[in-house]
Amino acid sequence: MTRMLSVLGIFLFALLSAAPAARCDALTSGRNTPEASPTLVPFGGGLVMRLAAAQRKLNDSISAAFRDVRDSHSRSAIVLILGLAFLYGVLHAVGPGHGKAVVAGYFVANRARWTSGIAMGSLISLIQGASAIALVGLLAVILQWRQFDVLDRATLVEFVSYGLIAVLGAVMFYRAVTGRGHAHAHEGHDVHDGHGHEPRALDRRLIIATGLTPCASAIIILLFSLANEALPVGIAAVASLSLGMAITVSAVGIASVLGRHALVGLFGRVGIRAHRLEQGLAVVGALAILSVSGLMMMGAWTRL
Repeated sequence: MTRMLSVLGIFLFALLSAAPAARCDALTSGRNTPEASPTLVPFGGGLVMRLAAAQRKLNDSISAAFRDVRDSHSRSAIVLILGLAFLYGVLHAVGPGHGKAVVAGYFVANRARWTSGIAMGSLISLIQGASAIALVGLLAVILQWRQFDVLDRATLVEFVSYGLIAVLGAVMFYRAVTGRGHAHAHEGHDVHDGHGHEPRALDRRLIIATGLTPCASAIIILLFSLANEALPVGIAAVASLSLGMAITVSAVGIASVLGRHALVGLFGRVGIRAHRLEQGLAVVGALAILSVSGLMMMGAWTRL
């Protein structure tokens, strides 16, 4: 039992370490997104800073390519933008946010196939890109709001989104503690019975709530494309960015699914009762989602 609690503690520690006190975004030029530092990101701060530096270089290249599109309508510049946006998305999603902690916590709490990790990670990333497009389309294109006003409203959407995730995390935590989430697992009716994974209503709501958080970098790309009279290219770039992010977030989901399977197999071999381990993992996963979303919500509040 002590060994199981130790491993569960390591799971929780790793998940919570993904939650930053502030966001680091190379595209936002500092407004509402303080530069990350080792004091703000206590775990892996050096990695975050290196990722931010790499993203800034990609951002400069994307900006130059957008100017080429504006000045010469270069098709090669458009292809370059799409390729750089994809690479940017892969690197950008490694940093804080983007639903990785939610995905990891969810698959720690629930049995699923590895393909579910791909599905959930991809859906969240694509919805985040679509959310950014919708927000910029409404505020910047239709209402003609200024860039910083759009970013401020994006922060409000973030706050609401993280609040919804926290509520759903609390529901998961309550079900895990009371055992309601696993009450009928042995009767063959639970969708998380190891033979497949069909999203329940709670799962779908969690995906949507996480995806509603618009990616700030996607918003900036769209605003920059507007400034250079290349909005269709900007929308295509955000789609490419979202695909890149989907790869990283899906990888987190796959690793969480496989890690959970390995952990269950390990403790099964040493005689730990399966239902106790299942409930323990459900508690840890739900608590991680609740804690991380709460921290992210407070971070968004400080930027409102």
